[in-house]
Amino acid sequence: MHFISSIVDIKPYTITVIFDDKEQRKINFEPMLSVFPVLRKMETFISATLDDYPTIKWDGLAKMKELDGTIVPAPLDFSPDTLYMMSEKA
Repeated sequence: MHFISSIVDIKPYTITVIFDDKEQRKINFEPMLSVFPVLRKMETFISATLDDYPTIKWDGLAKMKELDGTIVPAPLDFSPDTLYMMSEKA
């Protein structure tokens, strides 16, 4: 299992990160924009941060249902293993 230690750089639709094995890799999110069009807005894309898992997240871009049925904003995040498989050495 992989974890992201830090975000090094964010450019249009690519994020360069350092994984827990100290490897620096670039993740291209462009292929995912058709599935997650909310990330097309550059101000939104560059607001990526790390969560506690740790992986890349965008606050409030997803929705989740509370136990009482209320729909609330939730972070949009991705499995760090998936991000590793999508990435290439930087």
